[in-house]
Amino acid sequence: MDHPCYSLDQYFSGDKPCLTFNIEDLHHQSPHDNTVIHRHNYYEIYLFTKGGGKHIIEFDAYDVKDLSVSVVFPRQFHQLTLNKEAKGKVIMFNEELFCSEMLQKELRAYCVDLQMRLNDIQLNEKQHTEINGIFDMVTNLFTDLNILKKEQVRHMIKLVVLNLMDMSKSRVLSKKEAADSNLFLEFTNMVDSQYKELRLVSEYSEELGLSSKKLNALAKKYRGQTALQVIHDRIFLEAKRLLTFSGLTHKEIAYELQFDSPSAFNKFIHAKTNWSPSELQTKLTMIHTKEH
Repeated sequence: MDHPCYSLDQYFSGDKPCLTFNIEDLHHQSPHDNTVIHRHNYYEIYLFTKGGGKHIIEFDAYDVKDLSVSVVFPRQFHQLTLNKEAKGKVIMFNEELFCSEMLQKELRAYCVDLQMRLNDIQLNEKQHTEINGIFDMVTNLFTDLNILKKEQVRHMIKLVVLNLMDMSKSRVLSKKEAADSNLFLEFTNMVDSQYKELRLVSEYSEELGLSSKKLNALAKKYRGQTALQVIHDRIFLEAKRLLTFSGLTHKEIAYELQFDSPSAFNKFIHAKTNWSPSELQTKLTMIHTKEH
């Protein structure tokens, strides 16, 4: 099954200008169906004032709780099923709004585990009041936009993200820690784009100009894993996505992921889960099809 990847311009039609950001009530009339698994090429920040429902992001399922926030990153699979009593807002914004500059450059050293930290955040009342106040200001500005107000919105969305990063237990890194985290980010970025072609730690360490020992030390420091486990986890994530969403046969998935044979793919899945690909596929499919 081919799951769609939506763009923000689907919210803007007719004479309404296409913007790099948008803000809506949780129960707004969406141009697409949030209750089925999908992806976006933009960010979403959900602020839940009152909870109720279930939010699946990739293969983690979160209860929608009072006074919580969920940030969905571009191209993450997700599915949101809300109860009628749930209340809150969602801000949407494209990567080009600021994130390519801020998250990838200015704050790169703080973003090693950013998605994991921001996918689900429980706020206290003071934190919720602070974030909700910024959401309200964005809402007010959005009703009568001009060039200056658009710039204000851009900076307020930055402020929301910075606050959430701080609230999710980020800390200031030393120069050495910042340098190390930059190296680890280069590694994970390379894994994300080349996991099909490069399978050996030595291949990545050579590309990065590091020893395999140093690369393993960085992986242990930031993930509690070996570098090889980081590589295998990325392959496994893609395997789960393909088993759940692609409609490909197991043989086709094995060759899509560049395993030497279907048997090698089966052994890889069994080593990760103690299940066969068919058993894993059944369990993953249940996550995304059961009623909440």
